[in-house]
Amino acid sequence: MNIKQLTDGLKFPEGPVVTSEGRIFCVELLGGSIAEYRRDTNTLKRYPVGGAPNGMMVLDDNTLVFCDSKKNAIRVLDLRTEKTKTLADSVNGKPLNAPNDLIQDREGNILFTCPGGSENAPVGYMCALSPKGDVSVIADGMYFPNGLLLINDETQIIINETWQHRLLIGEWNKTTLTIENKRPFYDIGGDAEPDGLALSSDNKIHAAVFNTGFVFVLDTKGHLETKIKVPGKRPTNLCFDHAGDLGLLVTETETGTLLSIK
Repeated sequence: MNIKQLTDGLKFPEGPVVTSEGRIFCVELLGGSIAEYRRDTNTLKRYPVGGAPNGMMVLDDNTLVFCDSKKNAIRVLDLRTEKTKTLADSVNGKPLNAPNDLIQDREGNILFTCPGGSENAPVGYMCALSPKGDVSVIADGMYFPNGLLLINDETQIIINETWQHRLLIGEWNKTTLTIENKRPFYDIGGDAEPDGLALSSDNKIHAAVFNTGFVFVLDTKGHLETKIKVPGKRPTNLCFDHAGDLGLLVTETETGTLLSIK
């Protein structure tokens, strides 16, 4: 296994993504920006967005959607104009509680976690933002829900419950926009803080586990297959370079780096 540092000096990097054109981005939570790693020149370009950007996803090749835990919003960056706008900032008449990470299903629903203030009480929840712009709570009662991942043809969803040191699983009902039968999937234990999630082309679940220095690799039944050691102890998020040859991309905050693992 080859681990390569693509860039450093990032201010708490999270949310790596790759567009279909092969452009690579991640957020800088403490830098209030989205950073683009240019693979052809091995350089970095920053897009100042303010706030505290967390998880991120690609809407299309010109549009990135990201959580902002400081502005309590789901926001969009237009890469052509470098302007931002807000997609959602409330649910049931209340401000979103520090949204953290997000994904999109094939129907266009954006699913995101709101863990704010849930380190010591189960007040964390998840929302769905429909293509019509409606926001609803789809799961609650969690201790810091974090990264999330759809598996098994989008019939199930994995949620990292950071402060319970475990992964949860539930059935994703696209008709009712609810998560049913939420239950434990894999217990890590200790002081491990599961953060971001990604699915490989062979259906292996990859979980960046903060405070351990490892990416855990599980099958879809919840069995640990292996652990990948990374430089530093604080990997946050990860994605696969489906448009190129960089393999697994991992953000690591202790070293402030974006890593390539293949």
